[in-house]
Amino acid sequence: MCDSKLFYTVIIIVSLVGITLSRENLSLTKAEKQKLDQFKDAVSKISFPAEWMQQELNLVRYLRARQWDVQRAKSMLQETVAWWEENNMKDIHNEDWTSIEKDYPLHTDGVDKFGQPAFVFAFAEWDLRGAAVQGRLNRVIRWFFKAFDDVHQKSIEYHKLGKTNGTQWNVIADMDKLSRQQHLCIQCLRFYTELALILESRYPGGSDKLFVVNSPSIFQIVLSLINPILSKSTLNSLKVIGANKEEWGKAVYSHFAKDQLPENLGGTRKYSTVWNEI
Repeated sequence: MCDSKLFYTVIIIVSLVGITLSRENLSLTKAEKQKLDQFKDAVSKISFPAEWMQQELNLVRYLRARQWDVQRAKSMLQETVAWWEENNMKDIHNEDWTSIEKDYPLHTDGVDKFGQPAFVFAFAEWDLRGAAVQGRLNRVIRWFFKAFDDVHQKSIEYHKLGKTNGTQWNVIADMDKLSRQQHLCIQCLRFYTELALILESRYPGGSDKLFVVNSPSIFQIVLSLINPILSKSTLNSLKVIGANKEEWGKAVYSHFAKDQLPENLGGTRKYSTVWNEI
């Protein structure tokens, strides 16, 4: 029997996901298990700035992102370590965000029906052009980096507490009132490409579901920019749905209880004017 049909369950990954079924593909072929062992040895001398970076499940994601090429996966992981340190990601949650959080609200406290965290935002509340004109676009992009890392860290925490199987997370973007002037100006387009690059290169395989709802036709401009960046697995998880509430509601509500969603998405979750407080 060939290796491709010999499936082994990696013991350490089983310990990460518990005894219930996980939404992630956690089975490895014999050849893939050998690649994982080689990868662990190849990165054993790297000084990781965050503990999750060296977890087996994360290593598997990097290998999959680079088609099981150990050297390419190692280079990718080393680039993540360098990016993490250059951007001082260890302190990102302790920074003063008061100048950003009210103008660019997003929420990371909801979960899907599997207990996986999600962050949700509505573009009607965001003025990207204003951020670019005011010289705050880099800060807004970093604010989104913080959101990525927030749900990523929560996914790990929830798993450790036995609330989830696996460590993936979700995004719901409400594109109602998306406008060319406010959200698609020339300077604004960097926002979308940088986020797509960070999602794919620093958190490969981390997202489970990416919902874009109330999407107008001009969102195709964004898709044309990010589609070449996104991996096949990410594109498969991306669901872009128009303004028909019955259509997007059927998709979103099948994965999220309404008490986990804000009112603009037909949910019952209410937020104060302070970011992320209920």
